[in-house]
Amino acid sequence: MKKIILSLFCLLTISTLKAQEYSINSEKSIVEFNYVSEDAVGTINGVKGTIKFDPSDLSKSYFEGRANISTINTGNKTRDAHLNAPDYFDTEKYPEIIFKSESLSLVNEEYVMKGKMTIKDISNDEEITFKFDKGVFLGKCVVYSNDYKIKTQKNRDDSKILIKISVPIL
Repeated sequence: MKKIILSLFCLLTISTLKAQEYSINSEKSIVEFNYVSEDAVGTINGVKGTIKFDPSDLSKSYFEGRANISTINTGNKTRDAHLNAPDYFDTEKYPEIIFKSESLSLVNEEYVMKGKMTIKDISNDEEITFKFDKGVFLGKCVVYSNDYKIKTQKNRDDSKILIKISVPIL
């Protein structure tokens, strides 16, 4: 009986260790965005969070990322200050963009991560596709500012924001 219990314990321990936990290199991580209709491009630096990634068993993987909006840089300090103001991101009240994964799958050699993105206390289902190459998670997604009540446009398609994410690990 002791051997069976010991064997089960070892098996459970080994199976839970498979999901690799990665530390994010926050200093080199970056979120690039392109607000298409506004012809505005920029970056947000310093992604922090938790990454547990097991490509052999995606059900054991989990991603949570947080980006400090006050680091926004469009190359125009006046625009950056306005983006941090209450009529846009209101970074005093809502300092972070947060993404928490709910599922992960592999489609055509890219990982597809589905989860909740939260901006200004508004959470929506979003999908991020990514690859993991040479110690860097490289992702992309599309969000709409209308969905988060940031620069609401009459036509939802005019609120399209293309996002690229680069998260190196330590």
